[in-house]
Amino acid sequence: MRIAVDLDGVLANSMKTWLKIWHEETGQLIEFTELGDWFFWRKLKIDEETFMRILNKAWERWVEIPPTEDNIGEKVSRLKTLGRIDIVTARSRNTEKYAIEWLKHNKISFDKYVWVKNSEAKAELEYDVYIDDSPSLVEMLRNTGKLLLLYSQPWNRSIRETFNVKIIKNLDEAYLLLSRRRIF
Repeated sequence: MRIAVDLDGVLANSMKTWLKIWHEETGQLIEFTELGDWFFWRKLKIDEETFMRILNKAWERWVEIPPTEDNIGEKVSRLKTLGRIDIVTARSRNTEKYAIEWLKHNKISFDKYVWVKNSEAKAELEYDVYIDDSPSLVEMLRNTGKLLLLYSQPWNRSIRETFNVKIIKNLDEAYLLLSRRRIF
């Protein structure tokens, strides 16, 4: 089984650090739970370039980025017993070294680090399973036979499950779903 695991929002809770930097720069305090939209930054009246500048700054401060779950490295290792694990991300290339350091620091074992131009490009890759938080992947993977385990986050809570989209709250749920699937 080839499994693509997203970095931001699935392994790394980079948005918590993004919000911290936003507060430092603007004085505006936004709670993580308030990020109810994939493009939440548009409501802040900022452009994508500004959003990405702050996200890049968050990754420069990679030691401050918390994992999404406790024992994240152990949970990814457990998933790895089911197949190949690639970290597939559309983050800025200039933050790749920080992302790799973060993965090492959190003891996350993987087979390959794969950079793509954008989230849409992920759907074109040859993976059986995607563990991602992007609501845009739902439509792109519809009718492909590929499974999307949508990691529950405030910005994707309006998404409903379908035959190939299953919502997970954590990586333990991903393991249980995939280990059952492997049996059949």
